[in-house]
Amino acid sequence: MTTLLEPPNQTQLAGLTIGKVHINSQVLLAPMAGVTDVVFRGLVREYAPQSLICTEMISSNGMVFSKRNDARILDKGTSDHPIAYQLAGHHEDVLLEAAEVIVSHRQPDMIDVNMGCPVKKITGNFEGCALMKSPDVAYKLLSALVKSVDVPVTVKFRLGWDNANKNYLEFGQMAESAGVSMVTLHARTRAQGYAPGCDWDAFGVLKQALTIPVVANGDVTSLEDARHLIATYGVDGVMMGRAVQGRPWLIGDMDAALKSGQPLKERSLAEIIPICLDHARRHCEYVGEAHGIKEMRKHLPWYVKGFRGASEFRARLTQVSTLLEVEACLNDILKAGQ
Repeated sequence: MTTLLEPPNQTQLAGLTIGKVHINSQVLLAPMAGVTDVVFRGLVREYAPQSLICTEMISSNGMVFSKRNDARILDKGTSDHPIAYQLAGHHEDVLLEAAEVIVSHRQPDMIDVNMGCPVKKITGNFEGCALMKSPDVAYKLLSALVKSVDVPVTVKFRLGWDNANKNYLEFGQMAESAGVSMVTLHARTRAQGYAPGCDWDAFGVLKQALTIPVVANGDVTSLEDARHLIATYGVDGVMMGRAVQGRPWLIGDMDAALKSGQPLKERSLAEIIPICLDHARRHCEYVGEAHGIKEMRKHLPWYVKGFRGASEFRARLTQVSTLLEVEACLNDILKAGQ
């Protein structure tokens, strides 16, 4: 059943406060493996200087046992604030050590704990959404982490393990009692993965039960979605993930539209192609052209998805091996779309 609340006023639309950190935006970037690296975040940041952006999920085990405090996944730019570093783990001492190293060396604005990842290799290691099956263990981890670091701790979780075990309300209350400063709810169960069928009504239930900020995640793809979630359920913000793939401007454009009340800015293919090429060039500068192009192959089709004629070039975009090939293919897509 939909939980209706009063429409948000301008104070509500000014942003959200997470612990002692105020974020002047209600639109957040979700952590995405292989996507929200330092290069992509840099592009997003140019359009969304005030939004909270999250790193890729970082394995506390991998970080601590490898002793790799200089791993690429930990990198951030000088202007990469406000930023949350997301950690996964279930060994308390390991999780605390990883968080303390990150806080000391990377100066994040907050630490987020992943308790919602549905991927088998994560849940099979008793991490991610598997922790929703053991709220007592999750409580110990979160309360210890809150006491260990001097930045806000947040947590992201799902509706529950499956339809028979939807414990998001109790889990959110547990997180608040552990001292967490914000929760993000992905409105699917672990069993659903990323299949269609988000239960947005759960946002209203959770928001009414908690006093800390509640952020909505899951199939938030449009300005209309964001306005509906804020107005109907009273959530403090929305977190966008897959909708931002190939659209690094979207977080900033959504933030601007929410604040102004204006429509979302439309971007033409002629505007998008240079942004895509810039992304490819930056990534190649960061990791080298040979490796950079391989990693960009997944990003390139996202930029041109939906434009006339682009589908004919999809296979070509996933086979490019140099920046010159990328540029040539993008120019051909632009010509086909005109």
